[in-house]
Amino acid sequence: MMRTFLSGAAILILAVQAMAGQVAFNVWVLDALVKVLPNTPAPAGAVGAVRIDAVRNEYESGQIVVAASSKIEKLTVMPGEVTGPDGPKPRIEARFVGFVSVKKGTQDPPPKVVAKAPVDIPDPLLASRSVGVEAGKNQPVWLTVYVPKGAEAGTYRAEVVVAGDGASASVPVEINVHPVTLPDDRTLKLTNWFSAGKFGHGGFSGTDAQWKVAEAWARMLAEYRQNVVKTGIMSLIKGRDDGKGNITWDFSRFDRWVEMFQRAGVIGYIEGGHLGGRSGGWKVKDFEARRPTVLNPDGSVQPELSVTVTSEEERVFLSKFLPALQKHLEEKGWLSIYFQHLCDEPITANAESYKKLASYVRQFAPKLRIMDACMCNEIAGSIDVWVPLTNQFDRDMKFFQDRQKAGDEVWFYTCLYPQGKYMNRFIDYPLIDVRLIHWMNFKYGATGYLHWGLCSWSGDPMKDLGAGKLPPGDSHIVYPGPRGPLSSIRFEALRDGVEDYELLKLLEKKNPKLAHEIAASVVRTPTDYTLDPGEFQRARVRIVKGLEE
Repeated sequence: MMRTFLSGAAILILAVQAMAGQVAFNVWVLDALVKVLPNTPAPAGAVGAVRIDAVRNEYESGQIVVAASSKIEKLTVMPGEVTGPDGPKPRIEARFVGFVSVKKGTQDPPPKVVAKAPVDIPDPLLASRSVGVEAGKNQPVWLTVYVPKGAEAGTYRAEVVVAGDGASASVPVEINVHPVTLPDDRTLKLTNWFSAGKFGHGGFSGTDAQWKVAEAWARMLAEYRQNVVKTGIMSLIKGRDDGKGNITWDFSRFDRWVEMFQRAGVIGYIEGGHLGGRSGGWKVKDFEARRPTVLNPDGSVQPELSVTVTSEEERVFLSKFLPALQKHLEEKGWLSIYFQHLCDEPITANAESYKKLASYVRQFAPKLRIMDACMCNEIAGSIDVWVPLTNQFDRDMKFFQDRQKAGDEVWFYTCLYPQGKYMNRFIDYPLIDVRLIHWMNFKYGATGYLHWGLCSWSGDPMKDLGAGKLPPGDSHIVYPGPRGPLSSIRFEALRDGVEDYELLKLLEKKNPKLAHEIAASVVRTPTDYTLDPGEFQRARVRIVKGLEE
């Protein structure tokens, strides 16, 4: 067996050849913001060492690429011991990047797409300890580096050994830890809506095993800095009618849900599920009411009523439900961290319906803050937290800045829109898009980010993306794994972007002019931003140096 070592300053490609056989592969290093396709050639000047700048209590990423000259039956990767200053050392996790088959790409793909469908694009981070690699194909290896809060500033070094079928190579890793600590406090509000059915418990039927699976998902969300949890109040809260119209509400499952996410470190904030929705088309004039299950005195379930949110029947129901909800939140000490959804994505056609429902909430639970993804401006006065699409914010920027001045909170959201020049987190878009969304949060004072799809895939997300109406990857940013959820390089970039936001907020306290100048150097407008990882990394180092000085 031959093992080749690179010096820390090497700027070359490792060529590895098994002495007795035909197996051969090259190893090179590339910025983690670059998506490596199966046939991506090694760029001129590819580096042979991973170099990472990080602060304490922060995650950062690196990327190694293995290019198979001939078929590799079993490729493995193993990080070695980290050496450096005394005390706690940075941790390195190495995972293989999986490829997903994108059969249909983003509609009218802009020039920035990494490849046009049909194509295999890297995204999931696999749980496999080894993979096979076909001849002539690339296999990216993702490095996730975490720096403990107690680590000393200085330079740390390690070797990552890549081995396959009798050949191996050792890739140096250099971690430069700066004397800055990322706070535990999370000021950017982040929510990825999730389908509870994908947790493997069928939407919480109540078994201990189902709750245990949910706890694993909660821990993952906390690790990726999510701090807002959409909470299905209609499924978690139940009522019992005494036969005279008086309803006693059971909040036990609601409490268990919230407390589970609190223990995991996610909440944060509670995002109460919607009171109404659409059932008759996008442009319906009136939203349809949603209600929790209510039992009769004999234990039978009261039939569901099809009523609109503006109806007298719904007003009477809300006069019983909302005061009880507000009182319970106050008793638990959760009122200040609670947001209430009314109806998702109101448009001009149903703005009056939304406003009428909001008036009921103001009447019966005046302490609740109302938030929603919104697609019209007519609901001003009926909403406290605006969540517009980034292109809507761009188009109506003065309106939203005026709402901020008036005391309303403004977030952003993305979904299957916007496309084109706007940032989004589709699989066929550059990875830097995902990270820079949160630089845009900082630039425009948008205090939160919402996405509808953490795990709302259909079919097998590893094999078929973009076959339906949604852009590839819009429905999810994690994947199903053998022992729980699998992360993705997009989810890694999201966490990195949220950490960048928090560092920018730290610098803003110290030197606001510098913080905003750095942010504007890479995000000039919502459609004019850098796609160059080198330019981005230089800007990020400026943040850290600004905090050091």
